[in-house]
Amino acid sequence: MKKSVALAMMWVVSFLVFGILSPCWAGIKMEINEQTRGEIGIWMQDWYQWVEEGKINGDGYEDLNDFMIRRAYLYLNGDVTKYVSFFTHLASDKVGMETPSGGTLDSSGMGLGSGVAWRDLWMTLNLSEAFKIQMGRMYVPLTRNYGTTSTKCMLTADLPFLQGGSRGGIFYAQKVGRDDGLTIWGNPFDGLLQYRLMISEGVEDNAKNPEDNLRIVGRISLSLLEPETGWFNMGTYLGEKKVLSFGFGMDRQEGLTLAGNVDQDNTVWTVDAFFEHSVGEGSVTLEAAYMDIDNCTQGSSNFYHDLIAGDDAQNWYVNAGYLLSKPIGPGRLQPYIRYETVDVDNKNPTDFFSGGLNYYLKGHNCKLTADYMRVSPDHPDKDDRGIFTFQVTVGF
Repeated sequence: MKKSVALAMMWVVSFLVFGILSPCWAGIKMEINEQTRGEIGIWMQDWYQWVEEGKINGDGYEDLNDFMIRRAYLYLNGDVTKYVSFFTHLASDKVGMETPSGGTLDSSGMGLGSGVAWRDLWMTLNLSEAFKIQMGRMYVPLTRNYGTTSTKCMLTADLPFLQGGSRGGIFYAQKVGRDDGLTIWGNPFDGLLQYRLMISEGVEDNAKNPEDNLRIVGRISLSLLEPETGWFNMGTYLGEKKVLSFGFGMDRQEGLTLAGNVDQDNTVWTVDAFFEHSVGEGSVTLEAAYMDIDNCTQGSSNFYHDLIAGDDAQNWYVNAGYLLSKPIGPGRLQPYIRYETVDVDNKNPTDFFSGGLNYYLKGHNCKLTADYMRVSPDHPDKDDRGIFTFQVTVGF
């Protein structure tokens, strides 16, 4: 235990030096003519992670020390004409991540653990600000935190645990948070409302979706202060925007076979709220969400909670952060906390408590994050576990 902590501190110091000296730039913009223009850039999040009893060793457990590239994105977006645009992400996630069984994550086709994959790849027909048609691989427009928020601009070190954060899995059918399909979306009433309606593939496995039924996902949000009109939101606007928004999402796919039971309908609904405003000389960020899951589509049990395919569950979380106004050295400090719970019907609930610090050297383009999470399953055979994460983010 003492060796693990000492090793963690040594690498934290090394990463601090690297992070402070790393260059941060704006994306490279290109223009061919008045209508055709684009932008190219790269984004990387490097992690050191210590997991208490996170590795299976015979009949017991031992601590896990892990270095990984949490996210590496090469992005290109542009406008081809006044009405047609595109966006692409080439990505690798969790490169070098060690699993509880002692192996390394490897799903190269999805760009997980090894390989590079198209994470986002879509084209948009921009008929008006209130009506756009988008087709390709893109976010599933269900939740706020992994349905609209960019993982480059999160308040906390990572997403909620049940949406793929830290060492968790995503509870809905997806291709690393995305799906292939068509989305109609827009911002009517000067951005007071934003709607997104997607028809996509969802569960594709012939054994799990024998009738090849499509999935329908929808989300609507109401912005009462400054509007959020883009495809990607921020998890914190660093005091540069005043936001009060409320969202509702729903996801449904019928006729599935889950946990050996045929003709099952997967239904998820969620509500969320987001608030950011100046308070005192700094800025506060608050976010909360609730998700009700009926017939979960995900198949295998997670090392940290009891949710599997066919289960019904309730999941909710609360995030809160405060950005200090005055710089400390070359950057600004933002402490944050999160509480999340996964409550599976007729099974044991699991709570996740976490807190951390962001240190912004150049906004979201260059920051350092230290995070500690306590995983507390209400289960006779599962002990509490601590997870410490140190992250360096650099992008342009």
